[in-house]
Amino acid sequence: MGTQELAWLLAKSVWTLNVLASAFVVWRLYAAGLHRIYRFFFASLILALLRSAALLPFSPRLSTYYRIWAGTEPILWLSYVLVVFELYSLVLKRYRGIYTVGRMFFFTAVALSTIISALTVLPTMTGALATHPLLHYYALIERAVVTSLAIFLLLLLMLVTWFPVPLSRNLLIHCSVYSAYFFAGNVITLLWHIGGAEANYWTNMARFAVAMACYCSWAFLLSRSGEDRTAALHLGRSPMEEKRLLGQLEGLNATLLRTARK
Repeated sequence: MGTQELAWLLAKSVWTLNVLASAFVVWRLYAAGLHRIYRFFFASLILALLRSAALLPFSPRLSTYYRIWAGTEPILWLSYVLVVFELYSLVLKRYRGIYTVGRMFFFTAVALSTIISALTVLPTMTGALATHPLLHYYALIERAVVTSLAIFLLLLLMLVTWFPVPLSRNLLIHCSVYSAYFFAGNVITLLWHIGGAEANYWTNMARFAVAMACYCSWAFLLSRSGEDRTAALHLGRSPMEEKRLLGQLEGLNATLLRTARK
């Protein structure tokens, strides 16, 4: 068995472990009843699981693999948007004013980043660039979508960090893991762009490693009791200081709520 065959066998094994790990996370969420709370996240995991199971029997060099991948990739992007919006809705469910204003910003930012990214690659779409040219274009658009979502999640985490917003332990963990997942994926995509075709193998292996770490975090850190346990990032501040900051947040929320109703 040659070096290439061994490398492909290793990648296929790691890929299979990822499929099994994602299936385990789906089962854990369902068994704990968390699928009713994190509905878009649960649906996105099932979607990713079905997609991976459909792609697993085929070699990436086959046209069948390419057609399945190209047809399902935009659906996967949409699931990312819905999951981040779900997290945003859960974090700010007590602050309807901030939620209403931020919602418009969220969808506008995602739409603009996607449109700008698509327009950027349109001028280069003439001619036969490669056997599978969509790989390049999809990667650029995915980077735009994922970057905007990652920045939005980061801002959300900064909000709940500065203002010690009480959240369920599950929600705090989920936001943190999903943010790490997006940022790591964006860095890997950037490395793939820089390295070109020669970097395909190792960037794919890096994706598998990041996904596995996130699956393990979701599987073993999210629990039924985690919904009832309240957590907040205190940053060593006194209770009086935290109460003052939460009062400021309540005031901002009330102001934005009155503005949104006008």
